[in-house]
Amino acid sequence: MASRKKQIAELKAKDEPTVVIGSHLTVITHSDGKTELIWDDEALLRDVQNALTDHEKSVKVNTTKTKRTKKNET
Repeated sequence: MASRKKQIAELKAKDEPTVVIGSHLTVITHSDGKTELIWDDEALLRDVQNALTDHEKSVKVNTTKTKRTKKNET
């Protein structure tokens, strides 16, 4: 399988499509309306792992146990 950069270069040379390159996805829209998606699996995995790590750092985890007390009945 050709590399992502090579695929993008070949498609650009064909018919001058509109190319939007993201961190893990490249969207290519051709002049005839056809849309092509090229995924970078390693970048997607990295982005998901970074998002999970950021979320875990931002969430405060309460690991202490609280002691329950009985309410006095009157």
